[in-house]
Amino acid sequence: MIVGVLRETAARERRVALVPEDVRRLIAAGMAVVVQCGAGRYAGFDDDCYRAAGARLVASGAEVFAPADLVAWVKPPVFALETMPRRPGLTLVGFQDPIHRAAQIAMLRALGVESVAFESVSREGPPEADALTAMSRIAGGVAYRAGRRLIPAHARIRPIRSLVLGSGQAGRSALAAAHACGDEPPVVVGNRAEQRDAVIALGPCDFRVNPGGDPAPILDWIRDGKPDLIVCAATHRGARAPLLLDDAALAALGPGAVVVDLVAKAGGNCVATVADATVIRAGGVVVTHRSNYPSRRPAAASHAYSAATVAMILRLAGGRG
Repeated sequence: MIVGVLRETAARERRVALVPEDVRRLIAAGMAVVVQCGAGRYAGFDDDCYRAAGARLVASGAEVFAPADLVAWVKPPVFALETMPRRPGLTLVGFQDPIHRAAQIAMLRALGVESVAFESVSREGPPEADALTAMSRIAGGVAYRAGRRLIPAHARIRPIRSLVLGSGQAGRSALAAAHACGDEPPVVVGNRAEQRDAVIALGPCDFRVNPGGDPAPILDWIRDGKPDLIVCAATHRGARAPLLLDDAALAALGPGAVVVDLVAKAGGNCVATVADATVIRAGGVVVTHRSNYPSRRPAAASHAYSAATVAMILRLAGGRG
């Protein structure tokens, strides 16, 4: 099997799909690896690192696709994939944005190209192949701090009040960041009561259950608590995210409040979310989303992502994928 690694083309993306040490693992398993020049530069891995690991370096994306049986990326390329040279049975591994790119994925399948989406990997599967969980652990904390910096300076002279929607890996990471910043214990909303112990184990918080994804209690909690920051991280893997913050909820927030929506690619928890953009509402509420929060920690995120990528490739090569 020949594995190709692309240089990322998405805006502000600094991660790489495979780090040199995992290239060595694939080569030791009998595979060949082709890497596009500059693929690991922003994560701290220059081309010589990949050459030393045994990879062949090529200049363009087309030169990655031409010999590859499998191409790995972090985020879908911005160029038209159907224009790339391809071998029969080509497989694409990475985040696929399956909700917004459903038509393109179907078109590629009609051309004989299969897409393996990390967004859809089951939580019951091998944890080492779960890139979404690995990235969520990083994204929640980075997003909390990024949102906190958008709060007006006069509000940050005291510990801020926050509301975390979702108690999965991203929500728990946001909770940990709130404690690290010395802020008030957040209100954390989960969809199952049995999540309480795992969440509270990370530190003090007010854990609340909203099993049906109903926005009405969220509105009441906003009116009662007046949070400065809301982190939206409520989603079910492979499904559209529930809408939890409607216009009434945003109107109930005070001027200068910030909403960071981590799940815009799954439809978003907030009615005002625009993917990869920051919106300022008429009432002065800031709603922001970035699809690459983990890329703000490119080396750590690349190592974690690469571990999942190599595990997935080995599964596919063994016929178990």
